[in-house]
This record gives sequence, C-alpha cells and structure tokens, in this order.
Amino acid sequence: MLNILLKFFNKLNIISSRHILDLLRVLFILVLIISIFAFLFSYYERISIFKAFYWAVETSTTVGYGDVVPVNNTGRLIAIGLMITGIGVLGLFLATISSIMINLKFGRVFGTMESYFYNNHIVILGYSNSIKESLSDILNEEDSVTLVADIDKSPIDSSKLIFIRGRIIDESVISKAHIDKAKLCVVSDEDDSNSLIAGVYVRTNYKNTYIVALVNRKEIEKALRDIGINEVFSASSFSSKILARTVSHRGASLFFNQLLDEKFREGLTERDVDRNLIGKNFYDLIGYYKEKKDELPVGIKRGAVLSINPDGKFVINEGDKLILIGKK
Repeated sequence: MLNILLKFFNKLNIISSRHILDLLRVLFILVLIISIFAFLFSYYERISIFKAFYWAVETSTTVGYGDVVPVNNTGRLIAIGLMITGIGVLGLFLATISSIMINLKFGRVFGTMESYFYNNHIVILGYSNSIKESLSDILNEEDSVTLVADIDKSPIDSSKLIFIRGRIIDESVISKAHIDKAKLCVVSDEDDSNSLIAGVYVRTNYKNTYIVALVNRKEIEKALRDIGINEVFSASSFSSKILARTVSHRGASLFFNQLLDEKFREGLTERDVDRNLIGKNFYDLIGYYKEKKDELPVGIKRGAVLSINPDGKFVINEGDKLILIGKK
C-alpha cells in the first residue's frame, strides 16, 4: 500500500513540474463555472451558497443524488446550463490528466521527456558496454538516475530511471538532464570521441559537478584527465592490470570480483567516520572498527584526495570519509 502511495505522489510531482500550467488553466475554468452556477442557483432558488455549491459539484460530476433539486423554471435552466458546460469542462480536465500520464509513460520508454529529477541524482551520458552491465546495480542503490543515450528505448523499466534519447554531444539534449543539480555525472559512450566531447562540455559548463569517465583508449583517458575530469579510467587498462596481478598472484581476480560483487555480504564501501574517532590516528581507527564492527579500514577520503593505507599516525579530521572492507 505504501509503495502505491509513493508512486502516486511521484507522478503528481512529475505533473506539477511539467504540465502545471495546462492543469491549472483547465482547473481554473472548471472552478469558475461551478462557482458562477452555484451563485446563480443560490440566488434564484433561495438557498445557502454552500448548499448551492454542493449542488453544482454534484451536478457537474454527474453524481445526481437528488437531495438538492431546482424548484422553479429558472433553477432548471441554470441546471441545464451547468450540465452542458460543467460536465464538458470536467471531462476536459480528466482528459488532460489522462493525456499527461500517457505522454509521460511513452516519454519514459522512448526518451522524449525532460528529466524531472532536479536534485542529488546521477546523470549517465552514453550507453557503453560497461554501463549496460552496471546500470541495474546502480539502480539497486537509493539514487535516482537520468540516462542520456542514443538508443531506441529505455533499457530498464524503473521509477528511479529517466531515459532521454539523443546524442551526448548535443548540448540541448544534455541540458534536459539537469547536471547542475546532480551529485555525480558519469560519461561512458561506445565511441570514445563522443565521451571526450561530452566530457569537455560538462567540465566547462558544470564546474562544480563531480565527473567520472570510463573510456576504451588510454590516450582518451589522458586527455580527459588533462581537462580536469575527477576520475578517469579505461576498461582495457583496468582489465589488463587485474590480469597482470592474477599472473603473479593467483586469485587476484577473485579478490577484486568479490569486493565489487553485490552478491557477497562483504565488500568495499564508504562510510562516515564515527564522531568519537575524530582526532584519533589511523591505527586507532583500524583497531576500533576491527574490534567493534569486524570491518577493515583501508583508506581515508579527504575532499577529493584518497589516501590508501595511510601512515598509522595519520590524524582523522572531521568530514573525512572512511573506505573499508565490510558489510555492504
């Protein structure tokens, strides 16, 4: 039941953000017509304005309980006028809502709508093989996702995913994703040149957005780093490094797979540091988390700087993030 209510309010939010003018226009006309006929009915039938308004709503919605009826010809003419106009406008109002919901449904599937996620969402530009494989896992988290890609229809039917169809090098398409309010932007297209162009555009126009890029060629990886993309890596170099480690250390690939696989209970995760550890050193941190929570700290993230296995005397500051191997 709660899930149904959440979906309902989510749809109301979509309507209000995209079609509020259309709905308000029709609703205003409907309320105006009901109010005028209620006033006329109250005046000529000599009843209270509240009772007349109740009658007008009852008549325009075709409920017709019959508890309030006109007793003279003038009242009957007013009733006829309301039946003709009020019912028609009410039908238009309901048809407008139906049209909006149908358009939203098709828009979600075929990518013809603008994203209605306006805050703290994730924007993905491109639909590379890496995105195909990881999109479901990303949606399993709590974040809402806006996907911009030049594909025929949405790859996944999810209330947390908005699909926008178009080329990621088209500025008018990218603007629909509201990157300025996103918590993260991921750039990863099958064509590395598109990823480079999109990366340059996003970095230039959204300077405060954290950007991650996944490419195929190492030369593109270097170019993206040079323009200030926060995190860049190539699938080929990542795979080759794991392969090299596996050759010299058997089981290395199993280690990395288990760290990143959602099916395993333990894995790599990021946490806020417990407040009682602020001012303590990294040695104290390891002892506390291993003893109290049976988890293993492996690094500290301070702003944009990540320190893996820092010195034992490394002092923990307020705002630091803890990277650890523990319960997901």
